[in-house]
Amino acid sequence: MALISADELKNEYDVVIVGSGAGGGQAAYTLTLAGMKCCMLEAGRSYDPLRETPMYQPASVAPLLGTSTPDKPFGFHDATVGGGWNVPGEPYSNTGKNHEEFMWWRPRMMGGRTNHWGRISLRNGPYDFKPKSRDGLGFDWPITYEELEPYYTKTELLVGVYGTNEGLENTPDSPAGVLLPAPKGRAAELLTQKHAKTLGIPVVSIHRAVLTKALDWNTIPAKLHPDNTTAQQLCSDGLKKRMQCFWATDCGRGCSIGAAYQSTTCQIPPALASGNLDLVPNAMAREVLMGKDGKAEGILFIDKTTGKERRVKAKVVVLAAGACETVRLMLNSTGKSTLQVVAMASHRSR
Repeated sequence: MALISADELKNEYDVVIVGSGAGGGQAAYTLTLAGMKCCMLEAGRSYDPLRETPMYQPASVAPLLGTSTPDKPFGFHDATVGGGWNVPGEPYSNTGKNHEEFMWWRPRMMGGRTNHWGRISLRNGPYDFKPKSRDGLGFDWPITYEELEPYYTKTELLVGVYGTNEGLENTPDSPAGVLLPAPKGRAAELLTQKHAKTLGIPVVSIHRAVLTKALDWNTIPAKLHPDNTTAQQLCSDGLKKRMQCFWATDCGRGCSIGAAYQSTTCQIPPALASGNLDLVPNAMAREVLMGKDGKAEGILFIDKTTGKERRVKAKVVVLAAGACETVRLMLNSTGKSTLQVVAMASHRSR
């Protein structure tokens, strides 16, 4: 199984995953390494950061010296290819009225927002899970920080997050040995830290998903997959291919050495190597297919290369298309009973 066209889809999969960013990448990694046969649908084109990332090109060699343009608002070298605030050919429009405007960035490429986000990777604290109980506003989550904490730790081990443990209120520390060492501050940062300390204001390293040292491919796989030697080997092989950052360029360009976290260099390669993942680019999901029992049984999507409707069936549907796309798909889907899918929120740029 590998990168395929819509014509090569199998009759049915264990799981179909919509989206290839942080949520979709992790779903594919976890499920395929556990032995499940999965299909991943990506609305954008295929993207290989190892070949396509312009890490070493200065703005002087870019068209218009890399200046922002309507089709490349973050500059010519930004990782996003084919996405933006407005994407030609898609059935979305803005009103033109400022008070009604909702600017929504669509990546439309393999890896989604993980290709160009800022990599800031903070844990939600205990307060964030219970805002209604604490502040009287919003809604309480049906889970607690303590229940989610083991998964934060596993994710940090897999993707690689640097930072320091400071014991700050509602900014949880990670277990010892999980975080990578933070880079030394620059002169202005060290000066700020020195004088802020006299005022009782902590100035500490942010937590970012960037490798300041190579990940320990000897010990991490066994921690993540204690009872699965095949998954351990696939994980180890993937970790070996990622190098530590040498601070050469803006992370927004993507990272051809795998130092900055992207699903395209972290989770998707082991999933493909497992032989359990079929990945279909240019597949724009339209709705969740519902069975007579009212449960999800697949995805109806548009093959953007031909304009034809296609269907893919699965026992489980995972929507990891980002907040807005996931809601769109759920609103587009109908059934005799409640729509039963797994909806995952992807990373957002911070």
